Amino acid sequence: MIGRFARTLSILLFVLILAGPFAPCRAANAEDWRAAISAAAAEEGAASLQAAVVTAIARAPGQAEEIIAFVVDQAPGRVANIVDAATEAFPAFTPRLQRAANDWHSAAPGSATGQLATGIAAATAGKLSGEVALGGSRSTGNTETEQVNADIKLAYERGRWTTEVELDYDFASDADGISAQRLAAEAGTEYGLTERTFAFGVVDYVDDRFSGFEYEATIAGGLGYQVINSPDLGLKVSAGPAVRLSKNKVSGEKKSEPGARTEAKFRWRISDAAKFTNATVVTFGTERTISENSSALTMKIMGSLSGRLAYTYRHNSDPPAGKDGTDTLTVASLVYSF
Repeated sequence: MIGRFARTLSILLFVLILAGPFAPCRAANAEDWRAAISAAAAEEGAASLQAAVVTAIARAPGQAEEIIAFVVDQAPGRVANIVDAATEAFPAFTPRLQRAANDWHSAAPGSATGQLATGIAAATAGKLSGEVALGGSRSTGNTETEQVNADIKLAYERGRWTTEVELDYDFASDADGISAQRLAAEAGTEYGLTERTFAFGVVDYVDDRFSGFEYEATIAGGLGYQVINSPDLGLKVSAGPAVRLSKNKVSGEKKSEPGARTEAKFRWRISDAAKFTNATVVTFGTERTISENSSALTMKIMGSLSGRLAYTYRHNSDPPAGKDGTDTLTVASLVYSF
């Protein structure tokens, strides 16, 4: 409640500054607010566009529906946020906007109001995306080896919430038997507090046959910040307290370690057909620190099918006796995205 009041107050103050006697210029007609909205729609984020729309409605309340319809043409993907900001700034307009929203839902798909209905429906229903990656190799003759790598990712976005689930499986064997077998699962959610800051919660579980542990699990939560957010580049960081649960495979001892978790995710769209990603996660505990860095280069082949080359480095600062603290994995795989 306090957050909504503060956001509404900040928008109204911004409007007063723009519309006040000390403003360098004022929108005198429809062409002025159209130009202001078009310029704001070209910027990243929703704050500038929200301010432009609220300012336009404040100066021309009789054109509120026309203003919203114009926003549909300029930024259909941000319509729901704009309508929300307008009703917060002008509560008396709520019934009016609600009636208009009902008309938008029944409008023709090709019209401006139909586009608005599509935008609102999409925001309400959320967006589901994901990918399935599969890699493997097999050799026979003097050397017999086989390797399988599978990875499934799902992401669901609705409003300010983003939830991601990932399941990863690695298997390798040679003439001496199984040499690697690891299953990892992770589920995390983020809630946008502002355009760049967010709160997060994450749970991950690892069952690695050769790590010396029956299992390792981490529960963490905290805050994050979107350092860079553009169509071609992205960088976000997060940190917060964490608890690591584990069970030693030999002794059967169970441990619960308080600590902290930090993460940095980087993305670079090299071209329309290629992208590079890198993720680093470090979990600090009272007894040991576990770090993991994953890099991947993905190249589009055709349609939703891509090829990927990935490299993962993992390090345990204090592994069980007889176990190596460092593992690396290089995988070439095919990826299907949806």
